[in-house]
Amino acid sequence: MGEINVSEWGAGLLLLAVFSISMVESLAVVGLLVPGIGLLLALTLAAAAGDIPLWLWVACGTAGAFLGDGVSFLLGQRTGPSVHSWRFFQRHPHWLRRGEAFFQRWGIWSIMTGRFIGPIRPVVPLVAGAMRMSPRQFWFANAISSPAWGMAYLATMYWLGEAFRDTFDLPVIASLLAFATLIALVVSVLVNQRHR
Repeated sequence: MGEINVSEWGAGLLLLAVFSISMVESLAVVGLLVPGIGLLLALTLAAAAGDIPLWLWVACGTAGAFLGDGVSFLLGQRTGPSVHSWRFFQRHPHWLRRGEAFFQRWGIWSIMTGRFIGPIRPVVPLVAGAMRMSPRQFWFANAISSPAWGMAYLATMYWLGEAFRDTFDLPVIASLLAFATLIALVVSVLVNQRHR
């Protein structure tokens, strides 16, 4: 059975990639345009097949998610109500309205649960900052929910990748990686066209 040699791929590059994509998909506005979950799935399958340690993989993704939400919150704090004047939200006001409604309804819980809800994930921290949520509350919720997200998503994907590695040959795994990435890109394009 074929194995992926991580030294060829570069374990450091894979870890940097999971950190970067986890961060970018959490960033305000940018996260709405990036097919993060599909890309993370493809990367995580590769990491599991290449025996990158699970704890290190989850830690890098968690750090990226924590930083992405944190940057979005700080942007919201700095911008305040003028976030409504951002060109993206003038073209797509429904994204901001959804984030505001979710935050107003759930408060601190919106930070903890919002990262698990795709379309509003990158908007809620921005809204929380713009609506002057207590920084202490935000950073507490961010610190609790980031590892929970890492375990729920990345660890599950990793275990799936281990199962694939133990069941399929390298060409099959490579095909699945390519397919997952392609599907993620197609879905992202379709969603963006729908909301133009």
